[in-house]
Amino acid sequence: MRWGVGLIMVSVIAAAGGSLEARQKFPPEKFANLQIFPKDTSPGVVINAMKGFTRALGVRCQFCHVGEEGLPLEKFDFVADTKPEKQTARMMIRMVGEINGQITKAMPDAPAEGYQVTCFTCHRGAQHPQHAPQ
Repeated sequence: MRWGVGLIMVSVIAAAGGSLEARQKFPPEKFANLQIFPKDTSPGVVINAMKGFTRALGVRCQFCHVGEEGLPLEKFDFVADTKPEKQTARMMIRMVGEINGQITKAMPDAPAEGYQVTCFTCHRGAQHPQHAPQ
């Protein structure tokens, strides 16, 4: 009898669209697993940066994050580090920071003058950096 009641409860929860797991909220109040941004970076700042990355590379969230096109962002696993593209993105962000640091050291007015490297500098809207014609 107990098995029957338990099975009915699980069926009712599933039919109602619920889940036994806690539903994620997007955007969260605080992001987890931040390795490039300071841990206390606001969600709005992180989301705006991610939008910039997607535009610069012509990709969508699932390019670096675990999730499927068309699903709500609440269904994505943004914390997971399983996709190699996410590791590459972190490496590239560090590289951009180092380059901009060197530019600013040589030319202190560089940031104010707009002389900064961004993802778009090389990617120009493509997943992989675009090279000059031969």
